[in-house]
Amino acid sequence: MKGATLYRGRYTLGDPIATGGFAIIYAATELDRPEEVAIKICNKHDDASYSRSIVREAELIQRFNHRNIVRLYPIPRPGKTSVYYANAIDLPNQPVFFVMEYLKGGTLADYLEQVEQLTPPEAATIALEIGRALDHIHIQGYAHNDLKLENIVFREPVEAGRPFTPVLLDFGIATRVLPPPGMTLYIMSPEQLPQGSFYSAPEIGQAESVKIDVWGLGVVLYRMLGGKLPFSGRNEKSLTERIRESRPTSLRTLSPLVTSGMDEIVIDGCLAKNPADRLTLLQLGRELKRIAGDGVPAQKSARHSQSRLSRFFSRSG
Repeated sequence: MKGATLYRGRYTLGDPIATGGFAIIYAATELDRPEEVAIKICNKHDDASYSRSIVREAELIQRFNHRNIVRLYPIPRPGKTSVYYANAIDLPNQPVFFVMEYLKGGTLADYLEQVEQLTPPEAATIALEIGRALDHIHIQGYAHNDLKLENIVFREPVEAGRPFTPVLLDFGIATRVLPPPGMTLYIMSPEQLPQGSFYSAPEIGQAESVKIDVWGLGVVLYRMLGGKLPFSGRNEKSLTERIRESRPTSLRTLSPLVTSGMDEIVIDGCLAKNPADRLTLLQLGRELKRIAGDGVPAQKSARHSQSRLSRFFSRSG
């Protein structure tokens, strides 16, 4: 669909950024806006639940106003109030879409593939910024529920000596209660893991459900510091068992820069099996602030790819 226009010619689609289960993200240009935008378009027209999911995500992002959360742009309507989602009346089946800022810096997953590991102050700087975004979401009464490397994207390319600009996105399963099936297994906390062939867990309240995000931030911190994920397995069954039962390898054996205190924060504070034993986001934020101070710049630049395609918005659901 590159080159197609939508909404009476207001937007012109460029290259696809990512394709997911029921949506495609395109780079695009907008009339009267100098910078590029990203447009998320539903690609499942025969199931109303997919359109409802896109609508719900737009409504959620609209609630949030934080520098570390992706920005949603209003869709102007001549003579009427702007909206934050609409039907692409110019395209077949008139799919639902919404418009976001175009994030130029690639995913945290992309960056870590290049640099392998970060120093504790660098990792704490990124995690603290994302933790602030999560705190904003929690205050609004929601948990993100799908925090992972691919859902953290840099607003600007990472350059040595310059500040990190991490942004949180993909609110497709943000909720006040436990998330539905279909999340990425490697970031699931024990209380979210599959039971038999279905995802089920005890009903929990909001105060407990936000601990899922503490777990997710712990997984992200572990990968940034240790150069690998805390849990791995040959298949879904073995990975599930390790998440439930095994203790991750000490980060001190993976990086000489990690102190015993940092190791304890991540493994015992974030990745505790019982949600009640995990740190609160406030407690974690205090520890990250102590390590990061006012934040440190990147030590290494990201290598720039010639391709505009990236795994940002990789779920696209």
